[in-house]
Amino acid sequence: MLSIGLSIAACMGWGIADFIGGYKSRHLPTLTVLVFSTISGFFCLGVLLLFQGNPFPGDPMIFWAIPAGGIGIVAMFLLYKSLAVGSMSVLAPISATGVILPVMWGVMQGDDLSQVKMAGICAAILGSILAAMEKGPDNTKKKWAQGIELALGAAVCIGLYFIVMDNACQKDPLWATTIMRTTTIIFLIPMVFFARAPVKIHPGHLPLIICMGLVDTLAAFSFALATSYGMLSIVSVISSLYPAVTVLLSTLIVGERIRKVQSSGVVLAMIGVVLISGF
Repeated sequence: MLSIGLSIAACMGWGIADFIGGYKSRHLPTLTVLVFSTISGFFCLGVLLLFQGNPFPGDPMIFWAIPAGGIGIVAMFLLYKSLAVGSMSVLAPISATGVILPVMWGVMQGDDLSQVKMAGICAAILGSILAAMEKGPDNTKKKWAQGIELALGAAVCIGLYFIVMDNACQKDPLWATTIMRTTTIIFLIPMVFFARAPVKIHPGHLPLIICMGLVDTLAAFSFALATSYGMLSIVSVISSLYPAVTVLLSTLIVGERIRKVQSSGVVLAMIGVVLISGF
């Protein structure tokens, strides 16, 4: 039950952080948002490490957190960029379908893929296709939703992040999360340099972005704890329900409205994620 509770906490945190990240990326460059949010999250982890007081673990598996940091920053960039250019209510659920990867990884490691999980995978894929369809400018021809390619890229990276981070978290989840977040900053530096992203923003943007960084980091730590206690195939799926939070916030705060067929696709994709969990 502890792993489920922590997975739900990760789901809530990532849902809130993704909404803020996507919303702020509509007003600021995505890399600028990531710089300030990542730094705030890094300091949060530093405080937690001071309170924990545990020495650096000797388990070499913890260094899997290094590639997890690189994969994670690419996932966040693609996801926030997609939410900035397209509909959060459509693209956030599509990004969650990357959970298929850790489920399939579990099968390769010996987990049983039940008929329910198979049905969930099919539902998630079909739901994503329905959610991604929009009407064209002439209101007759259908086209892919704007930002769909970014959301699909984020889905792949999120699925890979779950697999790699699971390897790193078995001994000390807090140190693993700290290494992951440190690596994220290291990867961000050349990205900001080559993209010439501004690092000066209006102070009015900072409170939400700092809040986003703290919530996202605590969600990542919750996932790391959860995967150290429970099965990756269950923890990753529950954590991947974060789009429900993002969609709710985008509806209540931004007032997004989508077509009925897209709404059906969103619901079907989320049902698929739940079925994949085996519940």
